Amino acid sequence: MRHRLVALLLLLAFAFTSAMAQQSNQKDKILPYPIHQKQLANGLNVVTVPYNSPGLAAFYIVVRAGSREEVEKGKTGFAHFFEHMMFRGTDNYSKEAYGDILKAIGASANANTSIDRTVYHMTGNAEMLDKMFEIEADRFQNLNYSVHDFKTEAGAVKGEYTKNSASPYQQLYEKLVSTAFKKHTYAHTTMGFLRMWWICQTSTTTPSPSSTVSTVRNMPLL
Repeated sequence: MRHRLVALLLLLAFAFTSAMAQQSNQKDKILPYPIHQKQLANGLNVVTVPYNSPGLAAFYIVVRAGSREEVEKGKTGFAHFFEHMMFRGTDNYSKEAYGDILKAIGASANANTSIDRTVYHMTGNAEMLDKMFEIEADRFQNLNYSVHDFKTEAGAVKGEYTKNSASPYQQLYEKLVSTAFKKHTYAHTTMGFLRMWWICQTSTTTPSPSSTVSTVRNMPLL
């Protein structure tokens, strides 16, 4: 009887220890899903996180570049502006064709820029993942736009700046970072300054698509 009691206590202790260890491991994980990482020959880090989402797939292209890279005096907001221009189409897929493909495969795409990174993301039909990769890779290599497209997008960014600057919070944030950082490029926000977008709209010279693509290619990918 005594041996059985000891065995039962050991079994309970083992079960309790295993449960605590499993709980501890769960706390140490960033996500409750397995994470697989692989670095390709070109240095690109590919991270896959499988989880239960039948028929759906999402991918994010994280470019390790943001407004902190804007080191030239008086030139701000270009990281965010490049993000906008990346949706202007290529010779293979115009802006309209890009949108039509997304609708046809039930996908959605967007992007956002911050001080340290720019993220392009797409979610859609898992069976059409190859097509999603294709149209994303195409615009990263073959971006093409006209002077009219450039100035139109500059106007859109200017409108976004005007909307944001109407917020007391945004005004306070601009003052905060410009006060906190005197030498670092964190001193200006990702949106940049209004004067920059007026110049882009009225300038007679426009950066070529090839220079924009070159800039994107030289941005390190996470």
